[in-house]
Amino acid sequence: MHRAYFGVEGLDRSLEQGLSYGSQIMIEGDSGVGKTVLAGEFIKEGLRCGDTCVYVACDEPPAVMREHLLSFKVGTPAYEETGRLVFIDAYEEEESKEKYCLTDLRHLEKYLALESEVLRSFAGRRVRLVVDSLSTLLTNLVIPEVIDFHRTRIKQLKKKEILTMDIFVNGVLDPRLITIAGHLYNFILKMNFTGSRYNPVRQMKIGKIKSQQYISSTHTFTISPIYGIVVAADTGVYE
Repeated sequence: MHRAYFGVEGLDRSLEQGLSYGSQIMIEGDSGVGKTVLAGEFIKEGLRCGDTCVYVACDEPPAVMREHLLSFKVGTPAYEETGRLVFIDAYEEEESKEKYCLTDLRHLEKYLALESEVLRSFAGRRVRLVVDSLSTLLTNLVIPEVIDFHRTRIKQLKKKEILTMDIFVNGVLDPRLITIAGHLYNFILKMNFTGSRYNPVRQMKIGKIKSQQYISSTHTFTISPIYGIVVAADTGVYE
């Protein structure tokens, strides 16, 4: 059985035997803390190990992720031409020139239909799906609508064994919604700034379910223009 990793050494050490395909990952974090960098690492690792990767760009044009991957020596054209890397544009709407784009962000059923259409074409493959950020799609919706959307979507993704990373930006959605939605994910990673405004420190808190118990650990990390996310040695902080 194939197991999946993030491609970040310090983070992957906490996964022991990795994640199974069909797992759902929730990334929640402050603006600018490194969520999209982590998404790029996740995609790069997927391409390296033979997965098909689908990236949904909600907060910036797909070109931003293409440039980010190129900065880590991953040229995207060859992967896109062979169908190993697919971009869904949920940012530029009618102005998009991508093969797959969401022209109306107000209707979640249209997003579900588009996501299902793309994933259906990769049936039988190991697939990683990254939505950056899902909170943008859910803005201005009431909690019951969002929960129904979540339950329906995650049930479908698990059935198809899609390894999914959903990114949420702190402060965009009602905290109650984040708490409720969190129960639907197998793995939760919170990324935030600590320290002072003059000396901010990036920190990640890893949460996972193991033997029916919730276990978490906290690590500081930096972002290197060469190596990407670099996680500090284990702090020994567990709950």
